[in-house]
Amino acid sequence: MSTDTKPSAKTYRYKFSAGFLANLKEFSRIHRFDDTQAFKDNWEEWCKNNKLIIENESNRLKNTGYEGDVLVKMYKSARYYFKNKSTEKKQAKKRRQYIGLEPEFRDAIDEHIEGVSIRQELKPQDGFINFLDNTKYANIIRLEKLRLESYDFTKEQINAKFKKTYKNRYFTNQKSK
Repeated sequence: MSTDTKPSAKTYRYKFSAGFLANLKEFSRIHRFDDTQAFKDNWEEWCKNNKLIIENESNRLKNTGYEGDVLVKMYKSARYYFKNKSTEKKQAKKRRQYIGLEPEFRDAIDEHIEGVSIRQELKPQDGFINFLDNTKYANIIRLEKLRLESYDFTKEQINAKFKKTYKNRYFTNQKSK
């Protein structure tokens, strides 16, 4: 009889419990503008006053496998992370609508990569230039440029989009081989 147990994943980030975290954030908020020495003095005082919750959190972290100094972890979190963290909510930026390339254009890129770039061992940049100069694909490139210009893309944006797509597809194609 074998007991097959799944190996547990190694934990790289040990997080504080929600209750302790609230106390730590509150301390950091109160002492946000203290100079270094005043912050340290207030930290030592806070540790004396909150010995029980610190001890409970230390035991919890050590039981989950944390091997470092828990008090140092707490101090660094309070001093360097929570103290400087902004409480203001950031507004989400409005994203522009994504305009993809036509499937026929992407197929032409794939065909070129498989037929020319990889067989001739061209670098992605050289393969891209070869693709743009190839008369076989001139019509489909022209049509795709016109389509993107109708969405108010500049010539630089169109070229950058083509280049990025070509290189991404080149590396994806190369990986699959």
